[in-house]
Amino acid sequence: MQARFAAAVLLCACLPDARALDPRKTLTQYSRKVWTQEHGLPQDTIRAIAQTTDGYLWLGTDEGLARFDGYEFVVYSKANGDLPANSITALASAGDGSLWIGTSNGLALYRDKQFRTYTTKQGLPDDAITALYEDHAGTLWIVAGVYLSRLEDGKFTNFAPGESLPVTSVRNIREDRHHDLWVAGFSAVVKMSGEKFVQAIDPQTLNGFIITSMLADRHDHLWFGGNAGLIERSPDGKIRKFGVRDGLPDPLVRALWEDRDGNIWAGTNAGIARMDGDRFVTPHAGDSRDPDPVRCIFEDREGNLWVGSTSGLTRYRDDILTVYGKTEGLPSDEPNVVFQDHAGRIWVGFHDSGLMLFSPQGNRVFTARDGLPFSEIFSIRETRDGDLLIGARGGMARMHGTGFTVFVPRDPLGRVSVFDSMEDSAGRIWLATPGGLSELQGKELHVVVPATPLLIASMVTLCEGADGVVWAGSYGKGLWRIPDSRKEKGDEIKQFTTADGLSSDQIRSLYRDPEGTLWIGTFGGGLNELRDGRFVEYTAKDGLLSDNVSDVADDGESLWLSTTRGICRIARQQLREFAAHQRRVLEPINYGVEDGLRSAQCSPSLPIGGGGHRTSDGRIWVTTSRGLAVYNPGTRKQTTLAPAVRLLEMIVDGNPVDLARPARLGPGSQRIEIRYTAIHLGAPERVRYFRKLEGLNAGWINAEGSRVINYNSLPHALYRFTVKAEIPGGPAGEQSYAFEVLPWFYERAWFRLLGVAMLLAAAWAVYQLRLRQIRYRFALVLEERARLAREIHDTLAQGFVGISSQLDAVAMCLPDATTPARKFLDLARRMARHSLTEARRSVMDLRSSVLEGQDLAAALESGTRMWTAGSGVEVAVDVSGSQNPLPQEVEQHVLRIAQEAVTNALKHAGASKIRVKLHMEARKLCLHIQDDGHGFEQDGVFSSLGGHFGLLGMRERAERLGGELHLASHPGQGTEVEVKVPLP
Repeated sequence: MQARFAAAVLLCACLPDARALDPRKTLTQYSRKVWTQEHGLPQDTIRAIAQTTDGYLWLGTDEGLARFDGYEFVVYSKANGDLPANSITALASAGDGSLWIGTSNGLALYRDKQFRTYTTKQGLPDDAITALYEDHAGTLWIVAGVYLSRLEDGKFTNFAPGESLPVTSVRNIREDRHHDLWVAGFSAVVKMSGEKFVQAIDPQTLNGFIITSMLADRHDHLWFGGNAGLIERSPDGKIRKFGVRDGLPDPLVRALWEDRDGNIWAGTNAGIARMDGDRFVTPHAGDSRDPDPVRCIFEDREGNLWVGSTSGLTRYRDDILTVYGKTEGLPSDEPNVVFQDHAGRIWVGFHDSGLMLFSPQGNRVFTARDGLPFSEIFSIRETRDGDLLIGARGGMARMHGTGFTVFVPRDPLGRVSVFDSMEDSAGRIWLATPGGLSELQGKELHVVVPATPLLIASMVTLCEGADGVVWAGSYGKGLWRIPDSRKEKGDEIKQFTTADGLSSDQIRSLYRDPEGTLWIGTFGGGLNELRDGRFVEYTAKDGLLSDNVSDVADDGESLWLSTTRGICRIARQQLREFAAHQRRVLEPINYGVEDGLRSAQCSPSLPIGGGGHRTSDGRIWVTTSRGLAVYNPGTRKQTTLAPAVRLLEMIVDGNPVDLARPARLGPGSQRIEIRYTAIHLGAPERVRYFRKLEGLNAGWINAEGSRVINYNSLPHALYRFTVKAEIPGGPAGEQSYAFEVLPWFYERAWFRLLGVAMLLAAAWAVYQLRLRQIRYRFALVLEERARLAREIHDTLAQGFVGISSQLDAVAMCLPDATTPARKFLDLARRMARHSLTEARRSVMDLRSSVLEGQDLAAALESGTRMWTAGSGVEVAVDVSGSQNPLPQEVEQHVLRIAQEAVTNALKHAGASKIRVKLHMEARKLCLHIQDDGHGFEQDGVFSSLGGHFGLLGMRERAERLGGELHLASHPGQGTEVEVKVPLP
């Protein structure tokens, strides 16, 4: 047993590469998983296994056909109209991706999600199919009843037993690597040559041998399994037989397989066996672990071995981790500590079985009979002269050669265990015990850090710093620093707890890396790093697998943490980035039962012990509660096979969608459900899914293991759904599907354009209506102005005319102009004439404006000439600047201001020249009127008390437009009026 363990470890250490099932591992070191009817199989008896090019595994049972993606089974049966019978007897995958299915009642072809059936009506010689094989040319060979049939170009060619086919009953058919076809039958094996069959093995050799399975291996050996074991035919025709005496668990062999590494597997009526040298071996002597009759064996494209038996489907997988326990030669399944000495020898200390040595010279277990009185080993260290210091329950042993010197601490409370021991660079021996930290001087212990009687004060782990400092971790009282008395005279021992930055006071392991950094494994506080005098913590909330870290191993690039939930591998670069606040979450690679561990408990039960160690060949060794786990980077290659991603179905509002073509979903689709999977048969539990829906979100979303997504009420758009699947550390596979959610009619472009056009039309209509309303109101205003003008003309003006005539008549009666009466009469006559003039002016203002049909510039020029007509005054009008249309109110008021200024120059100033200037800009209008009249004093000119209503009205008009009016006049120097008006 122990020799087999040593050989296995040595062979695994020397492997250059491990593909498929590592032939140098014992069968117990492959992980094994079983699926039965309880997991979704239609029935437990598996008669045939095949894998199609899309990655699916197909299983033939007595109750139908099952398709397996690693997660769940999809069953096809006769009841669904898919198959001619539920009893599936043979399967063969075709090169074009289709699947041939042999049943007890005909042949079926599965292609493009459709089944097609062939029976005797289509040319089969018999409906009972027992074997199928597709050769290198894509021709299908069929064993139907006792006949051999060939399906080529849609036509069957049948061969009946007899002279042309010298077998009693055809049972199996295979093609070798030279494309020669071999046919096995009852007590006969023939080789096809052209269209003829010739005997390949002497019938006497096969006398009574009923062949049930056949294999042509890569070395041109033919293997035949049957009712009496195995027959091997070498290329030179030599025959060798194998039976129970050669390791087969049963003489009835129903299945044969050669895996990609050249291992020959045999499925018998009592489980499987693998060819090892010149014998067959079972998973373990006396326990095949597959005691049920094996019907078929198959290796998938990932290298997993699948075994179909009468008790379900079994998968054998070569895991990342190799585990050694009692079945592989260890004295116990509970190792506590592993250590490699300077000679390369590997030492393992157990919870209950003492010490074990493994080295190229052999292995050996040391117990009490060898002078080691301790069975529970906590620690193994090496001194500078090559001795081993072994800490154990009951004391410490120093091993020199093969002899032991035992030291038992004297303690009044009987606490004699040594949890850890170490020789420092000065040659001092340190012991971590329940009584505290002590230095062994000769045969006496000198207590350096005493402990209380409580377990939490016990010292459990030791480490020497680069500067000669000794670090000691306690069970529950934090970390202690013991200075090097040779270098730090007078320096005191210091204790560090959570108050000093530790994440937990329960220290379980200490490790100093080559850079001098101290790593601290704790229980309850994860991993701590002592960096530049301060503690940096890494915990489960930061991404670690667990907060309980019992040991730390280092491969140079990553730290390997032994935890209560498995092995956590975290890259040093990630730790540096996290400590520098350049990373928010740690992303370790975790290993558990799915990776080969028999238990995820990677910490001793106490827990005290050196459970993680890296040996000089790069292997990582980790102790668990069910064996010693080994990771060998030299035998593991990153997988180059990406998970095969498949979109299973898309359901829209309860209706399935054809995924063979892009979908156009009707408007208002409420619920869209997409189901997908990634086929990775070896480790589906390690597949990580990411998805995105372009058109809704551009980035990847972690699906966290979910294989279904629902979208509700997606807006109309073009979408592309993509799902990506990957194994940590390996390549990713992905698949996409495009679909469109159609818009409602009111969301279409033409409707939007129509809506915009209707909106514009409505706005135009509203504008036109408003314009009509304005025109109508303006017409009413004009009509009212005309009415007022008529009323003034017919009443006031005519009255003033009458009054003026009467006053003129009275004046003729008073010829003496000097009398007071005549003076008052003349005043009345002037007032009447002035009032008549104003009345006529008002009538003119109320009548049609000079602006009608003209812009301001033209109206100003024509109006000025009209106002000065017959006066003999020289008039000049100058218009400059932009000629943009102006608001009617602006034109009206500016024109009236100009009219008032010109009229004043004519009536009151006695001007001989009037100059009018109009300058217009984009945002401003300026009107300037200058005359050469008498001029006047400006004081009080804008006061109504002075009777200057015209000037006051001009200013009010300017201010109404938001502008301003400036007046400049002096007696004898004429008058200037300037108006500035802002434009909208």
